[in-house]
Amino acid sequence: PFDPFGLRRARENYNPITDWKTPTDEAIQEAIDNRVKGLRDVLSPKFFSTSADGRRSVGLGQVPNSSEGPMLFVANHQLLGLDLGLIIAELLERRGIAARGLAHPVVFAGGNGFGGGAGPTGPRERVTKRNRDGPVDRRPGDFETFGAVMVTPKNFYKLMETNQTALLFPGGVREVFHRKGEDYDLFWPEDKADFVRVAARFNATIVPISAIGSADSANILLDPEELVDLPFGIGDRLRNSSENTIAARFDKSNSDELFVPPLVTPSIPARHYFVFGKPFHTTSVDHNNRQTCMSLYSEVKSELRRGLDDLIVARETDPFKDFAARLAVE
Repeated sequence: PFDPFGLRRARENYNPITDWKTPTDEAIQEAIDNRVKGLRDVLSPKFFSTSADGRRSVGLGQVPNSSEGPMLFVANHQLLGLDLGLIIAELLERRGIAARGLAHPVVFAGGNGFGGGAGPTGPRERVTKRNRDGPVDRRPGDFETFGAVMVTPKNFYKLMETNQTALLFPGGVREVFHRKGEDYDLFWPEDKADFVRVAARFNATIVPISAIGSADSANILLDPEELVDLPFGIGDRLRNSSENTIAARFDKSNSDELFVPPLVTPSIPARHYFVFGKPFHTTSVDHNNRQTCMSLYSEVKSELRRGLDDLIVARETDPFKDFAARLAVE
């Protein structure tokens, strides 16, 4: 098509790793005011961080400075993954850290994952200009605006190589679409320390994030396994849809990843708690030593598990953990 000003060429040459820029203060504030504030008002999230010697404190003051080199946040994936905006916004506001999410390929299907529109978390808009190739000058949604890229080994490698900050959910789909009775269980791959090896190659700092609250804000009526067993062809259609969804892990086939969200009903919103765990520096880790990398992988996972256990116990002493108590004072 006729492109006298090279706009299409510029878009086609855009590199989401190296060409992406942190959103403007105005764009950040717009997203917080219109998409994050509502969640904050309902969930009243509390954030904590951890020093190198394991001591907890309120706020994100113990989170390392991202200007010191590449950084990798690894988090548990809460039910349905609705807390992502809370994490990203808090890091931007409190520490000026732009954590770039490594997102499932389905997010990017059709250009933006949501029919080429702004996405469910982006500002509403009506596409008024189209040609035979699709929308013209489509505005990116929040996933793209705030730096999310497809979770691939190459993208993760490039983020670390270029001294950026990444946010990874090792538990992936299995964790975010967990079954009944699996609240806050971790489903990390066994014997695969790939993210540690890449982080160590570029001397990145790894910070685990433990998060609770989502599973306590919903009731699972039917979990994914129960849904694909439904009669009258319903289960078969769900399974076929899942098998036609690209798997997030490059070493897994589509059929190995059950991309079927559980059927849930909302309950009274539970307060959300986040603890940024003890940072792990990789400057002394040999990325070619599999045993050393596996050992660090286990340490990071154990620190994240410790954070979950600490939060589950600590919230019982929070006088405002219940929605009614928060509503009365906020």
